[in-house]
Amino acid sequence: MYTAYIGKRLIQLVNQREGKERSAQEFFDEVYIPLFFMNERYLQHVNNSKFDQAYKQKKKTPLTTEVLANALSGQHEKILTDAPDGSFFLGGAAAEASAGTSGQVTDLVLPITEHEVYASWVGAAMGVGVSGGLNVLIDSNEVLLALYEGWYRYREYLTQTPNLKPHQVNTWNGYWLTNVFDARFDPEYPFANKSPDIKTDAKTGTASIETTSWVKVIFALSERMPNQSLNTYVYSLSQMNTTVGFVAMELPAVRYLNELYQKISRESGALTTDSFDTLYDTALGFQRACELGKIGIPALEPKQLREHMPGRGTNKPFKQPKDKDDPILITYNLYQTWIIAMLNNQQLIDLTTKVASVLNEFANEGDRGKKVNSNAVDKLLETKNRREFIEKMAEFVKNDEKNATNFDELGNTIILMPTTDFPLFMALLKLKYAVAKTK
Repeated sequence: MYTAYIGKRLIQLVNQREGKERSAQEFFDEVYIPLFFMNERYLQHVNNSKFDQAYKQKKKTPLTTEVLANALSGQHEKILTDAPDGSFFLGGAAAEASAGTSGQVTDLVLPITEHEVYASWVGAAMGVGVSGGLNVLIDSNEVLLALYEGWYRYREYLTQTPNLKPHQVNTWNGYWLTNVFDARFDPEYPFANKSPDIKTDAKTGTASIETTSWVKVIFALSERMPNQSLNTYVYSLSQMNTTVGFVAMELPAVRYLNELYQKISRESGALTTDSFDTLYDTALGFQRACELGKIGIPALEPKQLREHMPGRGTNKPFKQPKDKDDPILITYNLYQTWIIAMLNNQQLIDLTTKVASVLNEFANEGDRGKKVNSNAVDKLLETKNRREFIEKMAEFVKNDEKNATNFDELGNTIILMPTTDFPLFMALLKLKYAVAKTK
């Protein structure tokens, strides 16, 4: 299981940094167990482990030092004598063939040593929990060491917050990455810039850390490592294990999206003090995004943009902003950012801006009471395919000969455009037309 690989990677990194040569078992005993389990408020939940069994009995038998020591002793015995299964080889299959987490198990006898079992516990604690109930293992020295330091901060925070529920190390990891990789992070005051999002149950008073959006985690990684593409492993370990698999994160593309948004915001004058990651919300959940094979610009489609596209949504028009200070312009800048990044065709983008302005001028000409021109523009923007758009645009050439060159250029561009780009182009044209009407 990949958890064992990541666990061994971390142990090697910490050993190198500290000048030690601890084995996986020694690291387990000397570092991991004292921090995670030698306290009645565990940092991690390991289902059906000896520690989990002791925790479930704590009302009858309090988790004293002796009880925890016995749980550790029993866990060692199980690891050293029993065939590995999912209760103590984290990420492994269940022991029984009929169990729900026993599927797709090879009949080849793979050599799994006790060192790999110990390392799997450490590796599972490296999982970065994101919204959607999935964890991400990230094969990066900088990320692994940052998460390792975050463990100690988690224990500190848990101690300072008596009503905070335990067992949330993976959820904590998601928060911690967005905090420690923020440019404003101060190690002397680690929670000053960004505290965990806490939700408190009104009835019980129990608090819990809210799961971090996968988009925020990816944006944080792109800020810290803008030139790297990371290999990640996406999964979930719970009552039923889930394996999504290996997913590449294209951080340069994600970083470009942020830079493009800043450029568009400056040019439009619709500026905000909110950071890009707090404004951004995606149409796709994390698992669906992973199904694209990699996390890049396509996976970051903004939420609700699709309903403005022909063929993909309801082809709704964009609401006209009230004025230049309308907050909706910030959302429109997010939409423009993604569409422009997807099209990656500056000539088409410039032409779209020009045509949107021409359409606005045409709509305002003639008899305002009859709105003949305005209705013609609306019908043009309701088109659902290239052929229909070009046919309707031909009517504009007859009625607006002075802009025939612009329409002709746009028609030629659309003919050569990939079919998949047409919905993006139409959404961009409608958006720019709505903004042009405000100016």
